[in-house]
Amino acid sequence: MTTALKKYHKLEGMGLWSGGVEDQRREVVVSFGDATLVIMDSRSMHVLSHWSLAAIERLNPGQRPALFSPDGEASEVLELDEDLLIDALKELHAALAPPRSLLDRLRLPIMAGLSLVVLGLGAVLLPPALVDHTASVVPMAKRTEIADRVLADLVQSGAAQCQSGLGTSALGVLQRRLFDTPVRLVIMRGLPLETPRIQHFPGRLFVMDARLLDQAENVDALAGALVIAGVRAGADDPLRPFLRHAGVMTTFRLLTSGELRRGAVRGYALSLFNTPPDLPEPEALQTRLDRLGLSLRAFAENARPLDPAAAQIAESLRLDGDTPPDPARGALLNDGQWVSLLNICDG
Repeated sequence: MTTALKKYHKLEGMGLWSGGVEDQRREVVVSFGDATLVIMDSRSMHVLSHWSLAAIERLNPGQRPALFSPDGEASEVLELDEDLLIDALKELHAALAPPRSLLDRLRLPIMAGLSLVVLGLGAVLLPPALVDHTASVVPMAKRTEIADRVLADLVQSGAAQCQSGLGTSALGVLQRRLFDTPVRLVIMRGLPLETPRIQHFPGRLFVMDARLLDQAENVDALAGALVIAGVRAGADDPLRPFLRHAGVMTTFRLLTSGELRRGAVRGYALSLFNTPPDLPEPEALQTRLDRLGLSLRAFAENARPLDPAAAQIAESLRLDGDTPPDPARGALLNDGQWVSLLNICDG
């Protein structure tokens, strides 16, 4: 501090001064004294004001000419354009400022550290909350649009939807027998999967690998695999895994504007198909089979080749004393419908 005061002691220069922002400016001589700035009229050398160097504040940092005030409120304004005077005020103000406490010196790194912690927690906690909230408000129409994009993406990967007049009709009959609410059941051939399976997507879309038709010994076996897929679908909203795949920005855009970027669905269906499915809750599956009047034993025997989870689930089901299916229930499909469904990809 002493060095700076000695360096600029008795330094003088010209400037413009006014008693306030609205007052007319007058030419003045600026003189640096002992911890004060003396402002004098350039003609009469009459002292107009004394400013404490430690209290002077610049009103327009980075701009020229530089404007200064003794209290930061522009009760008086000094305009300087000489670099030597401007640099002197800056250096003396810094030298005369009270020493910063340890807390003041640590405040910036502490705040930076806290900001990083908040951002880190936000990265961990915000996306799940964002996903859950978005999934709770997305309407069925938008979910159906996502389903359409999923099918289009699977077609681009080389798959094709199987359709035929009688086969599609039989598929509709089976769908209505197995599901309480309307669903969209699609059979596709050419899916690039190592293991054929049924997967549920947003919009109540169920996509089934056509190879399961070749593996099903009867309609009850295929029904068992579809029931497993339905129970899995009821365990969690299928929109959540899609949003996690799409990312935070896509999820936020969907929440705020209802729009999806063009490539949001790309690769999602195949990645989900190749992710090992969760094991359905055995009790929920048993309740569902009972409601449909399907034999647990028949499920355990027939569905195993179509769904790897069936073998594990069967061990948990109450097979002892299994009640045979009610003859009054009738077959899920008659022989003609079953044959039509098996040939749906030939149409």
